[in-house]
Amino acid sequence: MKAILAILLISGIFSYSAFAQEIKIGEPAVQQVSIRISENGDVHVTHEVEKSNSPKQVEFLSPDFTNFTIIDDEGEEPMYAEAGGENPGIVLFPTRDDVTIEYDVEGIIQKKNGLWTWDYVYLAETAFYLPQGVDLFYVNENLVRLGDQRGFLCHGCQMKLEYELEPTVITKQVTWEGQIFDVKIITQTEISELTLDQPNKILSFDITEPNKYITLIIPQDLLWNPYQVSLNDKPILKQERTSQDGNVWLHLYPHEAGTITILGVSVVPEFPLATVLVLSAAMVAVVYSTRLSRR
Repeated sequence: MKAILAILLISGIFSYSAFAQEIKIGEPAVQQVSIRISENGDVHVTHEVEKSNSPKQVEFLSPDFTNFTIIDDEGEEPMYAEAGGENPGIVLFPTRDDVTIEYDVEGIIQKKNGLWTWDYVYLAETAFYLPQGVDLFYVNENLVRLGDQRGFLCHGCQMKLEYELEPTVITKQVTWEGQIFDVKIITQTEISELTLDQPNKILSFDITEPNKYITLIIPQDLLWNPYQVSLNDKPILKQERTSQDGNVWLHLYPHEAGTITILGVSVVPEFPLATVLVLSAAMVAVVYSTRLSRR
């Protein structure tokens, strides 16, 4: 299973959390959990529990589960007892084989402010499989892309998972000396027109609604990175990655309304492209002539 998962190494987004209730019989089981998420927020949960010579406790993700099954590697049902608590589970008595527990939970992921949201806390290593077609999602306000992976893995994680089934993408255009640059923006908030301050290498826009994700896909031909980003003249946190197609993915989560400014190391050239080509050709000719004169 691990070979098909993208293991996230984002500093600080995952942490360990203890069980909320007191464990009276058995210690927590050594296990791996996998969660398959449907488009309507239902989940199918699988606990792969390692065999043990002593009783072990397995906590369920929710008290509202259905379609419960439990079986060991020999195809037999092992001995277990129900365990109560805020999130009930079972006490699994000593087993000679690994045990698989499965169940369904309906509607555990709710849609809030346009995003499917789950505040997830569980001690064991957990693999998440998002609904088919979901490539972008957020973990504790960080943007993550699955790419070619089928899911992602977290270790004893405490996280806020958010995603759209299909991202909301708008396109803003920036014009400079007759050339049009498309800047794509993934967001659910209103964005003003983008303004390019070419002499100062600044791209800016206004937002009226805070606490909304904003991810800009900026052509490097328009504004080269790395970027310095400010909100109302105060630096804010950002994520910045350059994709293979030469675009920069800039992810922001502003906590107040106002003006966002993006300062780059350079902008679209101040001279027309034809002038740059002529200058380049002239430089090559000078270098070539210099080499000939040295012979």
